[in-house]
Amino acid sequence: MRKEIILTDYLSTQQNSFKHTLEKGLCGLKLKVSKLKKIKKSGFVLNIDGYNLKYKRPKFTSQDCIFKGKTYSTTLFISISIRHKDTYICNNKYIPIAEIPLITRKGEFIINGNSRIIINQCVRSFGLFFYKDTKDQSLFGTIVPEKGNWITVKITKKNRIYIKVDRMKNAALAFNLLKALGLTQKKIFHSIKKKNFLIQSINIINEDKPLMRLNFKYENYKFLNKKLFQSSDYSLGSTGRNKLNSRLYTTANYLKTTKLQPEDLLGTTNYLINLKNGLGEIDDIDNLKNKKIKLIGEIIEDQISLSLKEFVENIKEKINKMKVKIKKQKKIVSNINTKEIVNTRIISLNIKSFFSSNQLCQILEEINPLSEITHKRKVTSISGTKQRLNLKIREINDTHYKKICPVETVEGKNAGLIWSLTKEARINKNGFIETSFYIKKLLKKNKYRRIKKGTFFASSEHDFTNLLNKGSNKITTFIPTSRVQIVSIGTSLIPFLEHNDANRALMGSNMQRQAVPLMIRQKPIVNTGIENAIVHNNAYNTTSLYAGIVKYKSNKKIIIHESIKTQSGIDFRDSDLSRLFIEKKKRNLKISLYQKFMKRTYKLKKRRSTIHNTTVYETSLVFKNEWVKKAQILTDSASSHEGRLALGKNILVAYMPWKGYNFEDAIVISERLVKNDIFTSVHIKKYKTFLINNETGEEKLTNNIPNLDKTKRQLLNKNGTVKQGIFVTENSILVGKVKKLRNPNLKVKLLNLIFKQTYVKDTSLRVPLNNNGTVISTKVIKEKNIYIIIYLLEKRKIQVGDKISGRHGNKGTISKIMKLNDMPYLQDGTPIDMILNPLGIPSRMNVGQVFECLLGLAGKYLKENYELLPFDEIYGTKLSNRLVYNKLYEASTKTKNKWIFDPNSPGKTRIFDGKTSKAFNQPVTIGYAYMLKLVHLVKDKLTARSIGSYSYITKQPLKGKSKKGGQRFGEMELWALESFGSAYNLQETITIKSDDLTNKYKTINSLIKGNKLPIPSSPESIKVFILELQALCLNISLYYPDSRNKLF
Repeated sequence: MRKEIILTDYLSTQQNSFKHTLEKGLCGLKLKVSKLKKIKKSGFVLNIDGYNLKYKRPKFTSQDCIFKGKTYSTTLFISISIRHKDTYICNNKYIPIAEIPLITRKGEFIINGNSRIIINQCVRSFGLFFYKDTKDQSLFGTIVPEKGNWITVKITKKNRIYIKVDRMKNAALAFNLLKALGLTQKKIFHSIKKKNFLIQSINIINEDKPLMRLNFKYENYKFLNKKLFQSSDYSLGSTGRNKLNSRLYTTANYLKTTKLQPEDLLGTTNYLINLKNGLGEIDDIDNLKNKKIKLIGEIIEDQISLSLKEFVENIKEKINKMKVKIKKQKKIVSNINTKEIVNTRIISLNIKSFFSSNQLCQILEEINPLSEITHKRKVTSISGTKQRLNLKIREINDTHYKKICPVETVEGKNAGLIWSLTKEARINKNGFIETSFYIKKLLKKNKYRRIKKGTFFASSEHDFTNLLNKGSNKITTFIPTSRVQIVSIGTSLIPFLEHNDANRALMGSNMQRQAVPLMIRQKPIVNTGIENAIVHNNAYNTTSLYAGIVKYKSNKKIIIHESIKTQSGIDFRDSDLSRLFIEKKKRNLKISLYQKFMKRTYKLKKRRSTIHNTTVYETSLVFKNEWVKKAQILTDSASSHEGRLALGKNILVAYMPWKGYNFEDAIVISERLVKNDIFTSVHIKKYKTFLINNETGEEKLTNNIPNLDKTKRQLLNKNGTVKQGIFVTENSILVGKVKKLRNPNLKVKLLNLIFKQTYVKDTSLRVPLNNNGTVISTKVIKEKNIYIIIYLLEKRKIQVGDKISGRHGNKGTISKIMKLNDMPYLQDGTPIDMILNPLGIPSRMNVGQVFECLLGLAGKYLKENYELLPFDEIYGTKLSNRLVYNKLYEASTKTKNKWIFDPNSPGKTRIFDGKTSKAFNQPVTIGYAYMLKLVHLVKDKLTARSIGSYSYITKQPLKGKSKKGGQRFGEMELWALESFGSAYNLQETITIKSDDLTNKYKTINSLIKGNKLPIPSSPESIKVFILELQALCLNISLYYPDSRNKLF
């Protein structure tokens, strides 16, 4: 029986967290701080009502903010009363205090037109933790509150017990502190089981007189009592209190208060003494039950709380200035404006800084739907400190099972620190990761199994082991809901995953996120069944809210008539109902059923570009008068085909060497993939420019540009913008602009008098080098500064240098595009599309690609698609081999192509050389593999330096494509020239070809006039090196030979 594929709604948790922050978090947690409630200073009294907050509706929708480059946010208003002695400056006046970005339905924030998300941060959970220092053998018990300072109880190697509050220099003796907090000596000795240990520690303390300096004074105890046990600034939280109760108390003695009690410190001391005597367990810090996930709401609350202190200090500073103005300038109090006391931009600026520069806030990856949904499900355990994290933190923990994917993580220095949630994992409201299980009951005697209906979500917050019911012989346990529950969404898309090495599975999941949407989409022949779930749960495709009949469909919208009775009574969502039964049931419905219906319109997304220059659009997937079920997919996106994820193409591949062109990771492809647009992708680039008006001059839009041909002027509108539908190449004008100089020099003034024309400077926006495309949209937005946006659509065919990959981490670069006649061909005359290197399989141990291509070959000839979840070996040994061989044999018998399955070499067949028409000496593995075109396109990477700029300080050529830089001729390249003995070439490379500026100009003149080339001198790099040594007080200089004159 096929189990249901579950993909948890991850976005609802984030949206509910943000909603809770706006409704209760800000007023109940942050604005209730005593410092903000009432501020009294210099006769001024400022009251802030933190409970009655108001929010202003956003000016633009989220889609308008994307197109106009705005921030989708709301304004937070707060009621403030300011009084100076008996005169009110304002009374209960609502003023804007912060601009807070709003979360969208897709779980993202729109900041300056760009989609951003906040990565979930994994931090230590609230509660009580015990750990051991391996260096000095000390034991620690730390209380981590939800709000307030940490408290640590410590037992040293010499059995001395201290209690220390975070951020305090000295530690207090535990026995003295407990007595000072109100606990009697009798209660202390009665609560601690190992009384001899406590007596021994007290005797040690009394004998060691210098330790008495650590004793706090009575005032310090009084301060701690007020700060920790009576202050509203300290709270354990519900999670923290539950953990303390379960660890320290019996069920009858559970405490309900979230404030810290002296008994908590006493219980912590007792537990540490038991640990010293071998009783109890030390906590694993990396266990997920000791960690929690900070959701979006908590992170934003923390940022606002950090701004409150600065906000209060700024108010006090302005009150002091206002006091001086009242005394010296005799300013009337009634004329004082609220803005002169309250700076409303402080919190907004801090929030803006967080969304633009904090490492937790990142630009959303919108290459394809998989990259977006994977990016939103990431969890980081990086705390923000620059200290080097050890290997233990990066390792896989037992509690990661079915919650954190053991395969998918980032590659590089952050490997193991950034996690990806598994397919069915979700985060609960307390911040703990939980996953789904089926409940199973097993009878001891008869071994009878019974599975309850529905799923149960369990997290590491509680201990869910085998539960034995008292008085019965039943054991309740949990079984997984899916075979791919242990891996992430991206990893679960890899067919035959169990046959791949984990490192290559990691690359495969990362490569799929980099796949560019293709112009002609195609779903894979071999898939895992998760493709439909991803399309169903992303924001690129539209799904129906209720069942109904499609009455209208176009490229812009879909209209569905939903019967009111259908919504409440009849339900066609059951997937087991046959199409014939549904049609019969629809015919039997009374006409009165459709007398009352609700018209619902679904607007399709317009074609737009992403930050990675890929396209996003929607096309209708339903037909007119078609009955749609609830939650049915109505549209296809740029990365889906027939409601399934489609990131690549089914390509006929052959694993064989080909004249050295596919050495290592090189790939040979057929020209058919280029001519038939098999791997052609569509990219949209955005070009933006402003009209600048400053002291140097004023710019204006015009098509009357000096020295411009008439034919090129016809491509522009009257306002200077390029016409839609025009194909433009590099250096073509997109926006015609001229700048009239306000202070021209004498030469310009003379030309103006002679020709009786005003001299203007051409400042037009032109297409950059190596770029072209068709103009699909132009926008002129008039605000404070007029700015113009031009969108170019470009079709990119696959070419030599582009990077392609399979789903198993078998990535490579195209080295040669062969003619169709020269490619090897099958026994039925079909030419091979792609030739891969067979040596890349055994060394990388990703054998899953062989199973995929062979099963794809069978599916192509049988016209079948296969849905295979990974880890099918649980149903039998070598089940994948049997499945592939059976399908190949079936395809050979049904199509009467016996070459598809050769009993002597199963999975291989004889193919022929396209040039000689002779069969190759050995049979070759061929099949249909699902190949992806990655975003690393050679057109964006390839660059060469011809004429470029130099650094003004070091006189070195700049690097980078945007600065027209070149490739650095480094140390190893110099070694290569030295090994060949190319002395003159080496000398020219590091002097006149690089940064010997003086002789470079002399060389150019010598080449033009035909003179002898100058002798190269010292380059600028050696001069920079000597100047740096002189800055270190080392007297080093360069001199001319046979002279005392310095070289520079």
